[in-house]
Amino acid sequence: MKKLLVVAMALAMVIALAACGDSKKESNSGKDKVTVGQTWVINDDNPLDGGNPWSITAHGISEYVYTIQPDGTLDSRYVNELKQVDDLNWEGVMKEDAKFSDGSDVKAEDLCKCLNTVIEKNEMSTASAGKIEYTPTGEYTFTAKTERPTKVLPSILAEWTNVVFKEDNGKYIFTGPFVIKDLKPGAELVLEPNKNYPDSDKRPKEVVIKAFKDVNALKLAMQSDELDLAFGLTGEVAKQLKDDGKNVIDFPAGYQYYTFLNMSNEALSKEQVRKALDEGINRKELIKALNGGKEPTGLFAGYNSFNAKSKTKFDPENAAKYLDEAGYTMQSGDKYRKNANGEELKLDITTYSSKADLPIIAQVLVSEFEKLGIKSEVKVVDNIDEVADAGNYDVLLYAQHPSPTGDAGYFLNQFFRTDGPKNRMKYSSSEVDSLLDKLGTVSDKSERDKLSVEIQQKVINDRPVILTVDPEWHAAVSDKLKDYKLWNGDYFIVNPTLMIK
Repeated sequence: MKKLLVVAMALAMVIALAACGDSKKESNSGKDKVTVGQTWVINDDNPLDGGNPWSITAHGISEYVYTIQPDGTLDSRYVNELKQVDDLNWEGVMKEDAKFSDGSDVKAEDLCKCLNTVIEKNEMSTASAGKIEYTPTGEYTFTAKTERPTKVLPSILAEWTNVVFKEDNGKYIFTGPFVIKDLKPGAELVLEPNKNYPDSDKRPKEVVIKAFKDVNALKLAMQSDELDLAFGLTGEVAKQLKDDGKNVIDFPAGYQYYTFLNMSNEALSKEQVRKALDEGINRKELIKALNGGKEPTGLFAGYNSFNAKSKTKFDPENAAKYLDEAGYTMQSGDKYRKNANGEELKLDITTYSSKADLPIIAQVLVSEFEKLGIKSEVKVVDNIDEVADAGNYDVLLYAQHPSPTGDAGYFLNQFFRTDGPKNRMKYSSSEVDSLLDKLGTVSDKSERDKLSVEIQQKVINDRPVILTVDPEWHAAVSDKLKDYKLWNGDYFIVNPTLMIK
């Protein structure tokens, strides 16, 4: 009898421990918590620091004044109406129900103050229409005066620099669906719902975003059910997860993969060398290496009405002739081309790992360059923008969303205007500058599209950038996030649709 009692007690303890284990597992995978894995996490929440406004919005902490919707339209939780008075002046009427996360109302004074601060502190905000001055004219009314003419102020207010925020005793307060609970810079971010955002009670009580430097580690975490959302997967990893029965979302990236050329480099300053790279790269090999994507036809994703309809050309024989004409010839027994002084043609490829596809493309480009007789190696850096801004590169392999506001003007002004804030290629064309000025005066969409295509065609012909890949992106989700939606690349990873059924 005593033995039976001991056995019964031991069995009861095993059942209790198992129940505890099941309870813990249920808690980790239940409705109270969502774990997100991706390739980066913010270091801080300063909305005026470099690309941080984009980062904190992608994390669900902040919002832009206008936000592009999944159907491509623009909507604002803050502005009810924007009316153009003349070429440079606008009048705005605000909605009166938006709040900061501390519960205070977002009024015209708050909106104008944050936007004027952005204009002052972040040069990217001046790309589309120069400096803009915002002035409150009432509790919920304001005016905007632009330095250059524009017909698309709502689109400008959807640019990634223009987040809504206020500062209180050195602390930034935002308006997004989530607020920061805890941050381990660059490693892990813990969020909780913003109680002053619509439908806050329907969101998970905690969202944990973890940074994974290695896409394979991201895959393993998803396979072992440690994650509810794995964002930033390569095509190969996405296929492996599909084969394992995981839910994988395939979606047009919106982003484009570009090969930017530093035109201050002696070799790349020569038109024939740039032509050789354009016609000497086999895009089909790049797409094969990525397990997906399309050959680009313009500077924008193929689904945009303002994307060009150019056609890339692969002609290695032609490319070799261009290099010969540029003075870089291949002598018998040589592996690489040399100039008249006997110096090898060497073009290093600089890229970064937070977009997992890019190092894959870079290695293929090394092989493609070698076939042309060009020596190269891949340099993977942590801070790609710092390197690019300093001009410390030959060839820059870069991912960019060129139309996050549904308009072509922002990207074209940023990258290809002579004094554009992201014109790292040292590209200058008076014709392009003039066409960009004209774009600022056009409101009709079909006319804007036509003019945007004309600008693209000029840039494509000049080749400060080589069209590379129009990619497809992938994310994996657990069963409880089946209603989660992704759009506009990685602009809204933690977004208002992050609710659990």
